[in-house]
Amino acid sequence: MAKSRILIVDDEESPRESLRFILKDRYEIQAVTDGKSALEALRGETPFDLALLDMMMPGMNGLDTLQQIQKLAPGTPVIMVTAVTDAKHAVQAMKLGAADYLCKPFDVEEIRLVVDRTLKERALQREVVHLRGELTNTYKFENIIGSSSTMQHVYALIQRLLDADTSVLILGETGTGKELVARALHYNSPRKEGAFIPVHCAAIPSELLESELFGHEKGSFTGAMQRRIGMFEAASGGTLFLDEIGEMPLGTQGKLLRAIQEREIRRVGGGETISINVRLVCATNRNLELEVKKGTFREDLFYRINVVPIPLPPLRDRKDDIPTLVTHFTARFSKELNRAIPQFSEQAMELLVNYPWPGNVRELEHAIERLLVTCDDERISAENLPFVIAKAEATTASATAQMVATADRAQFGEALPMDVAEMENGTFDLTKVTDEIERKAIVEALRRSDGVITEAARTLNITRRMLRYKMDRLGIPAARGQKEEADGQPDGSSAPGESAAPNA
Repeated sequence: MAKSRILIVDDEESPRESLRFILKDRYEIQAVTDGKSALEALRGETPFDLALLDMMMPGMNGLDTLQQIQKLAPGTPVIMVTAVTDAKHAVQAMKLGAADYLCKPFDVEEIRLVVDRTLKERALQREVVHLRGELTNTYKFENIIGSSSTMQHVYALIQRLLDADTSVLILGETGTGKELVARALHYNSPRKEGAFIPVHCAAIPSELLESELFGHEKGSFTGAMQRRIGMFEAASGGTLFLDEIGEMPLGTQGKLLRAIQEREIRRVGGGETISINVRLVCATNRNLELEVKKGTFREDLFYRINVVPIPLPPLRDRKDDIPTLVTHFTARFSKELNRAIPQFSEQAMELLVNYPWPGNVRELEHAIERLLVTCDDERISAENLPFVIAKAEATTASATAQMVATADRAQFGEALPMDVAEMENGTFDLTKVTDEIERKAIVEALRRSDGVITEAARTLNITRRMLRYKMDRLGIPAARGQKEEADGQPDGSSAPGESAAPNA
């Protein structure tokens, strides 16, 4: 690791050489005798990490040199070196931007401590700048992938909100990229220098959520051993992202409403009112209007957070974007795994496009990652895809073909809608036909399995998760017995030999 470079500026030889002697074992040292020479050194090809600058020099004094250094090399910290009698000048130098000051005669340990601390602070500042730049690049507006018409509407909304402090409600199923949109809003806004604080309301026990949001005072409840600031205070000057806000308890909803209206909070167990300065972005996969009607979500809070809604479409409704997303994730994971980027066969890509992706973009991302880890082929075919993806498409296609080919009223009863079955004008809606056939098959399978979803899924030769997804999409309610069985079974369970879709 290269040594840090330090520039020593002092017109007197004795202190100049003393500093060189003290620091030469740890750092690369260059010493000059006046301010003009210091500026010439700073214009060189190799930058300095720190400057030690004498206060009293003939010609260009220390304060003048400090100001010139800040213009020429603004990222270089400067430690002023002064006699004890020049303390007021040291204070003036600090006001002008000096990092610290040292007094003559020197204390060896103090010099090493101050120099080491200043260099560490500079390294941390550079790391923060670097990481902030990385975050900004990661969450650039352009990194939200998709060219479909529904995504174009999303882009237009985000673009209009970048310079606003308006509260935003992001709506969409699990895995559609709600947090990605929230981060893009933050890192492309005037608040990007502030913190982005995500709070996942569903992951925090209801009795702790209030303390998490607003903080608490020491002794306010059992286990509160010291004061703790909440997420509202931590996000001051930045953005607070409340994910899955539909899971928030009613009592906490009331306190959140007050915080939004009054722009102030109180810690749990505290009497002090604290002003807050945050932009609020919320997200949910629930229908909050329905939750308002059911009485599980406050109507006044809904109108407060729903200033500008951004609806994110499920992946099945923007199939045109799937090839682009597959290409993006394949390139990303190939780079991480240090392997050549594989190509997808036409059949494999068609299967990926036609799979309904109940876990949306997140499920697709995980599926591609798993595929690249488990498959070393340069060309990915349908046989390489996870079983659940290929099987879901094959089962649907073969079942539809067989049923449509042999369909009649006596066999399928009401499976085909009357207007579809009669094929008026010589055409019919294949999607409606498929939905009606699937609905009838699922209802029959549930009847035969006495409501046990796992057994019904095995009968239909699909995974349990796929069956749950189809039941939700087709509006088939789960009976009480089905719900109890579901609670006792992991969501990602699958029949032997099947690969369950990743958790959303």
